[in-house]
Amino acid sequence: MGRILEFIEREGEGKYSCYKTRKLILDQNDQDTLDYDDKPAIEQHSGTFAETDLSRKDTVRIDSRMMKLASSPLFSFFLDGSRHVYKVDDIAIGNRIFPFLAGQIIVGCCERKDRDTFKKYDLQRKIVLSLPQNFNYDDDKEDNFCRSYCEKINSEISKIRFVQEHKIEIKKILLYPTDGNREITKDKNGFKNSGIAKIQSEMSDEEQLMVRSLCKNNLLDNEHFLIKDGSIEYNHSFSNMSLIEWSQLRSNYKHVVGVSKMFNPDLLKDYRGRKLSATIANLRPFERTKVYRYPSHNGEAEFAMWYLRLRNSEFRETHFSDVIKCEMLIEQKGESIETPLINLISANLIREAYPTCFGKDNRWANHLYPIFLTESFCKSNYINQNIILNLF
Repeated sequence: MGRILEFIEREGEGKYSCYKTRKLILDQNDQDTLDYDDKPAIEQHSGTFAETDLSRKDTVRIDSRMMKLASSPLFSFFLDGSRHVYKVDDIAIGNRIFPFLAGQIIVGCCERKDRDTFKKYDLQRKIVLSLPQNFNYDDDKEDNFCRSYCEKINSEISKIRFVQEHKIEIKKILLYPTDGNREITKDKNGFKNSGIAKIQSEMSDEEQLMVRSLCKNNLLDNEHFLIKDGSIEYNHSFSNMSLIEWSQLRSNYKHVVGVSKMFNPDLLKDYRGRKLSATIANLRPFERTKVYRYPSHNGEAEFAMWYLRLRNSEFRETHFSDVIKCEMLIEQKGESIETPLINLISANLIREAYPTCFGKDNRWANHLYPIFLTESFCKSNYINQNIILNLF
């Protein structure tokens, strides 16, 4: 048995039993959204415009005049989050057995000062453990228990040579729910998925904290926007932060555009009450849909959402290749975003698609090149999986 597992059994004094089960890597295929990023289609008769131009038409062409306005890049920062998840063992607590998961989380942000300068702004790397709620055997206050236990584990593994060489430490212990949810308990993979969700939530929280850091340093404004890879519709149900702390982060998103390479084309309805999928599929090169209003899961916030075709591609695999979903937070419910700003953002996004990463990534047609570079930067900073698994 490995190092952390031995320590947990010894420290637990009979409360926990670990098994020599095969260690597995549980990563899903590369994608920039989870199932809950795109909610089911909104139950409404027709979509409501979220841009100031209320003309009833399906699409808007980003013409050469708009492209000239984008000659000076609007986007200065690019954010991406990534994670690897490992099943390191099964752990018995009482008469029940649960999966013991570990996660390696990377959240990186790159900065571009001009067309020739692209560099790291910040990188956060975090190794976490995801364990069942029952692991807190004595029902101590969860934060105190996890913090204290994490310190004990780090003290134990600090004696290992490769831990010292790579400056490895366990940053957090996350406890996933084990009782009170029939959907979790009746699904044979329910506990595993619940543990993975905790790790994914930690990554999403780190993304939001990175945006907060940019705002605290006054780096985002009308001339310096951020592209966040994936949706910006964060849901507190998928956060490990308190509701108060999480709610305060929303104010940081005025100059942030979420860009998703994968999306549900049936998510929204147009102003006639028809699903947008056909309009999206029929977008011409450098054309966008109208901008529609989209409520958050709890109705407390609204997002502006539109779809944009990035290029004139002869290599389309599907009708949605080279189409991206774009999102912005609407600061005050009921307000709209100025159409000239939407057009300027769209023109800049088209420019960000060049050069392409053709042959480097199978999602190249939907990729923005600075996001591809940021993803590559993040992935290059992973600690080798064998080193992580040897911790256990």
